[in-house]
Amino acid sequence: MAAARGGVNLVKYFFYFDNKISLDQKKPLVALAYATARDQSLAPKAILIRSDMHDTTTIEGKRVKDPKGWHGTFAFKPHNQVEREFHITSHGYTDGKEDFVLKEATHAPEKMDSTPRGGKDSGKVVWPAEDLLEEYVNSPIAYSHLLEQE
Repeated sequence: MAAARGGVNLVKYFFYFDNKISLDQKKPLVALAYATARDQSLAPKAILIRSDMHDTTTIEGKRVKDPKGWHGTFAFKPHNQVEREFHITSHGYTDGKEDFVLKEATHAPEKMDSTPRGGKDSGKVVWPAEDLLEEYVNSPIAYSHLLEQE
């Protein structure tokens, strides 16, 4: 029988500086972002909330309705990606614009932080340096998990 031991995970949350998300909306987005990361059993050290809730996506270079519906777009860094400057982009799908309960999560393969966003010529990257991001007011947040140990 495996013995359980406790683990604490400290997570820093970030938003893009130019975001228009209200403080009231940020709190449930933070919770949805963490639930989305945990879907893949990730213990993220940093989470970038890249968007407010939306129901669109880009398919073949065009903005269209996302067939999976409403979601938030997040980027995660488990401890091994922080130093390497890589992240995982994920979408946390819900049942509606005002619903923040994770229904389904999708995860892309890891990418370099310097991956362009907003078009190749925008000069913006997916995960800029920390001093170019807005840290969430209650960050870091501590989470406690029971871990299995043999």
